[in-house]
Amino acid sequence: MSDTNAYNLTHGREIIIPVTCSCSDPFSQAIFVYNACHSESLFSVACGVFEGLVKAQILKNANPHFNGDKLNGSLIEVPVRCACPEVSDKSNGTNYLVTYPIVELDNTELIARKFGVSEGKIRDANSLEPFASIIPQTTLLIPLKTAPVLNLDVATPYEDAFSPRTAISLRKIVPGANYKNLYVILGGGVFAATVILILACGGLVFIRRRYHQWSFQPLSARSSQLTDFPHDFLDGMSKLKHSLINFTLEELMIATNDFCEASVIGKAVYRGKIGDSDLAIEQMNSMEAAHHVIDILTMINHLNVVKLVGFCSETRPCLVYEFAENGSLRDCLSNSKKAMQLTWARRIQIAFDLLEGLHYIHYSTKPAYVHRNINSRNVLVTIDWRAKISGFRLAKPIICSEEKCETSWNESVIVGRKDYLAPEYLTYGQASVKVDIYAFGIVLIELLSAKEAITDGKFSKDSISFLADEVLEESSGCLQRLKRFMDPNLEGDYPLGDAMCLAILAKACVEEDPLHRPTMNDVLRALSRIL
Repeated sequence: MSDTNAYNLTHGREIIIPVTCSCSDPFSQAIFVYNACHSESLFSVACGVFEGLVKAQILKNANPHFNGDKLNGSLIEVPVRCACPEVSDKSNGTNYLVTYPIVELDNTELIARKFGVSEGKIRDANSLEPFASIIPQTTLLIPLKTAPVLNLDVATPYEDAFSPRTAISLRKIVPGANYKNLYVILGGGVFAATVILILACGGLVFIRRRYHQWSFQPLSARSSQLTDFPHDFLDGMSKLKHSLINFTLEELMIATNDFCEASVIGKAVYRGKIGDSDLAIEQMNSMEAAHHVIDILTMINHLNVVKLVGFCSETRPCLVYEFAENGSLRDCLSNSKKAMQLTWARRIQIAFDLLEGLHYIHYSTKPAYVHRNINSRNVLVTIDWRAKISGFRLAKPIICSEEKCETSWNESVIVGRKDYLAPEYLTYGQASVKVDIYAFGIVLIELLSAKEAITDGKFSKDSISFLADEVLEESSGCLQRLKRFMDPNLEGDYPLGDAMCLAILAKACVEEDPLHRPTMNDVLRALSRIL
């Protein structure tokens, strides 16, 4: 490209860059040499400069002498994934493949107009179903008969649609270049951690089924005579969004047969029956702890968060919840009879329910909360196999001021179940919403494999090591290892492509570096495509 053309480029403008793609190796890739600035790191190069065309881990593997800190103006190798037209492609008239990074608001119709190709050809090249959604920060292959020409009269989602543009020919950008028939487009955008999971699923097309939503049956109405309790407790209760029933200690003792061992269903949690309703009764360590949970759950009304029914303030405070007939998710996975009833459809629904509940407390409550104790024992399963989040003792509000929200913070006291704790939290006390995303990934692994978070001293997340990038290229061997990984109680009755997508999603959620994990919105979008 001439200096004149280079100076005429505007911010966010898309250009076509020809690359030499090595298609003979197991991994088709083009090698760039990038001169990093002093302030850049491998992560910022992968995510900011190459916008997801290369993963940070791949970049790290290609440059082992850098540890991810400041590059100090060094030259680094950047292996960008690409593809070459195969014999079948050429027989259909495809001589060129363009790797196009999708940006926010992109759609196949707009992309097709940019390159003067039909949407059908783009779908065929990427094994997309009709009307399938495309996800920002993933890539599409654009099949072309002739050398690519980018029509800049088609406004990109992030540009001013009224700015005049002219078509730029590849020949004008790099005259006389002798390259293989592969091109890469670099556009404006930001990195999203879902690149790993969506790319791996792109070539697998399966029929998705939509399952009917089940509804939760509410508890029967019940009244209880009020008794005397502390004035400050009553004052706090007056501020709640919905009222709670004040149970007497005598009522709870009768309901649980004096809190006998036979009624125990969890740590300090008992099953009780009052009237026609089964209830879960939790003994709290202090009134302060009870207040904390009450303050949270009385401000929440969500299908996927356990409902607080009432309380008892006598002697040792107790909280009374709706009862989940099937117990915890761990109970279901550990019980062979219940595990057989946990069909693939039900497992997907449970994963989605858990995600919906987490998304709600992260983004839709005021204040928002980080749960900090997500695990399969705090995921309750109702009689109709819907999931509800419980165990809010350790939940912590996200503090927001008029200027900003405190999205991450350091803690000196580490809380929660060790086998579900994110590495940065367990080691350094660094807490954020990414702690919940990590724990969700562990629960997702449990849903797929039925293995506990720690089995025989081994972490369950290590069981998905077969999803490493180099192994994924050997698709047949990877699929066989996936089948061995899955819960035998499923008896192979699940779409293999969807199972692979969920396993890759789980792997993304349990990345060591929290910056490499997807956001809650990313995970929700990815899971929505499967449900």
